[in-house]
Amino acid sequence: MIDRVFTAYLAELLKALRWKFTYLGPLLIIAMVGLAPLLYPVAGEGQNPFIFVGVATSTALNLLGLFILISYCAGLVSSEISSGTIRLILTRPLFRHEFVLAKLLAGATYAFTLSAAAAITSWTVALVFGNISGVEYGGEVVHTSGSMVRVYALGFLIALAPQFAFVAYAVMVSTYVRNTGAAVITAIGTWIVVDAVKYPLGIAKYLFGSYVDTPWEVFRSQAEGLTVAWISEKTYWCLGTSAVAAAVFGAVALIGLRRRNFNG
Repeated sequence: MIDRVFTAYLAELLKALRWKFTYLGPLLIIAMVGLAPLLYPVAGEGQNPFIFVGVATSTALNLLGLFILISYCAGLVSSEISSGTIRLILTRPLFRHEFVLAKLLAGATYAFTLSAAAAITSWTVALVFGNISGVEYGGEVVHTSGSMVRVYALGFLIALAPQFAFVAYAVMVSTYVRNTGAAVITAIGTWIVVDAVKYPLGIAKYLFGSYVDTPWEVFRSQAEGLTVAWISEKTYWCLGTSAVAAAVFGAVALIGLRRRNFNG
């Protein structure tokens, strides 16, 4: 099974390399972060490049990045269905659950790529135009540059959890909606509606989408000279809701794919 999933995953990567939208996503993230100094200056007296890194990264990934990620993953299965290529794929020695796993891995890889693009760009801008020797308060170094890098790296890893949940969500929608455009609209539209009503309905605490900014809060706090503990209730909820959502969405995607007949 592992060999078949890995082979299918490699095939997904090869297809992604031939798809122009694959490159558009990271380029848009890089452009957004690169233009962020216009709103959040990096250089100059009193400017803190670490604040820029935290704000630029989280803003790019949690706003534009999520739209790009959902749009990309919503087309992973629906494009195969609409073109009819899924019939050929499933005639090979590849089970449907292995097909879904390969799609999820491809989406997770794209999520990591977007995050890496934001991270590399923000730190490059901070390094070139700012002073990242450490966070000072009252003339004393409160947090060293090494400490800030470690906190950022941990936030980066935790932030992947809700992103992977969004991947599973979009892939699930992609298995039920035949047309790629309709799948993208359905996935984004449903997410926007749920995000708008989650607070009036009192369900925000239980939705993984409520915690996309949580992984970056500690880094931004330290950038301002504060000390915040990583072990918090919000971090647990971020990881827990993301894991449960990813598992549920993945299972529902598999159920939907197994019930569909592609021979007609």
